[in-house]
Amino acid sequence: MPAIGQAADKIKLTISHGAPTYAKMLAELGRTFTSRHPETEVQFIAGGGGWDPLLQSTLRGALVGDLPDATWQSLTYAHVLAKRGISQPLDEFSGGVEKLSAMRLSRPLVDATLVDGRSYSLPFGTTIPVVFYNMSLFKQASLSDVELPKSWDGIVDVGRRIAALSGNINGGYIEYTSTNAWMFQNILGTLGGRMMNPEQTAVEFNGPEGLQTLEILAKFGRTNSIDMTLDQARQAFNSGSTGVHIRSASGISSVAKAASGRFELQVGQLPVPSPNGRLVGAGHGFFMFTTKRERQRRVWDFISFALGEEGQEILVKHTGYLPINLITSNDPKLLERYFAANPYHRSVVERLPITGDQFSFPTDNTVKIFDMMAEEMRKVVNQQSEPKRALFEIAQQTQNLL
Repeated sequence: MPAIGQAADKIKLTISHGAPTYAKMLAELGRTFTSRHPETEVQFIAGGGGWDPLLQSTLRGALVGDLPDATWQSLTYAHVLAKRGISQPLDEFSGGVEKLSAMRLSRPLVDATLVDGRSYSLPFGTTIPVVFYNMSLFKQASLSDVELPKSWDGIVDVGRRIAALSGNINGGYIEYTSTNAWMFQNILGTLGGRMMNPEQTAVEFNGPEGLQTLEILAKFGRTNSIDMTLDQARQAFNSGSTGVHIRSASGISSVAKAASGRFELQVGQLPVPSPNGRLVGAGHGFFMFTTKRERQRRVWDFISFALGEEGQEILVKHTGYLPINLITSNDPKLLERYFAANPYHRSVVERLPITGDQFSFPTDNTVKIFDMMAEEMRKVVNQQSEPKRALFEIAQQTQNLL
């Protein structure tokens, strides 16, 4: 009889995600959580191959009443999910924003989840863009005595010199198609620019910093004669045929594994030329969808576990994402242990003090805007459009969609 009662009390939570490449991490996270909370089982379900597709499937699911209990989603969508009544506030369980400090969470990332003063998600991890260098090609291009470049022109010059090597060698690639025009936001941020004014009534990326951002993308495009998709570009770098690749630090683990025994890898920082320059992180966390009280309590149990030491260790083990608890840690011994296990992350952590979270336009058309920006950037990278013309098109279409 007790066994029957216990089985009846067991709940299976469904949590959607948009990261099939991290299926092993999610599986271990769910498995370990259930071993600590045997009354709750967690099933992760794929809702798309990226944050944008996941958001779209979430919005469709909300329309037909087919939502999971929770989701692992980009923090930048906190506003749209809250305003549509899809995600549920967590303050009743967390005790409010001030009490979250006890969980050692990054306050800027917590603030990114606030809508009308209430928290609609808790951050699980974050990342920033970094520059991956194939040092074997670096040396072949007679760059062995040169330090890693500290300027945008320097990085592009390395790409050009590597591209001049014989064979099917690509000079450089920058992941301009990243979700939410993330790379555009980052280059713009390093130059001191911003996407919109503080009141969010007008775009501000259509000035000198925005033009310079597209000019940098155009220069990167000339270091690669092949029009590649993001996946093709990643495979090219991992195989050793690309010299410079700019992407999220979340890929450090997989890139380091691919490079091992094949070529020497180094990870550098994005230049921040402006005194007011900053980087744009890509924070992600768990959102609660269910409105059923008991299921909400179980979801909160899972979120608390994911943000705890054990959950954060699983995140670090399988991904290049930075654990949220590490960001606010003042324990030098903890940091040194972390760097010993993750040597490429030292330069990444150094950039966190100037890192905020990514921007999302205040409209339901935000995904359409970013898709449009990606297409215009593709034309610039492939030399099919001049930066000045592309900037005009992006600004005009954005304003129309706002």
